[in-house]
Amino acid sequence: MRPHGVFARIWNASRYLAESLRAGITVFAFTGTGAMRRIRLAPVAVLLTLLLLAGTGLLSGGLILHAARYGLDVARTVRLEQENVELATRLAAQAEQLGRLVQEISRLRELETMVRTIAGLESGGEQPLVGTGDGGSRGRALRDVVRQ
Repeated sequence: MRPHGVFARIWNASRYLAESLRAGITVFAFTGTGAMRRIRLAPVAVLLTLLLLAGTGLLSGGLILHAARYGLDVARTVRLEQENVELATRLAAQAEQLGRLVQEISRLRELETMVRTIAGLESGGEQPLVGTGDGGSRGRALRDVVRQ
């Protein structure tokens, strides 16, 4: 079965190359004086040269791919480090705001105690303020952490 059309041309070219490689390749080199030298390369030398070129091409492609991936990783790392700094800054600002809120709650408790004393009402004790999120053992633990 023989191929037709374009495939026939490819088939014929590949057969020609295979036969040429079996016979070896002759290279004509021109020197600077204008003389021509004829060099015949053995099929093994041609095959080794082709394998060396293919290996070099694969190695170069792999190195280029690795360099591209490395560049992407470096860019991603830089972006993540910037995001980390931004988040640390936000966290510090929120911790500062939380500290101010704890101080304000403490001041309000003192004010409540003073008002209860003046009004002659009994002391509310250690009851949490409603709606402040400062209740129970978790609230005390958070308050202790913020004070430190």
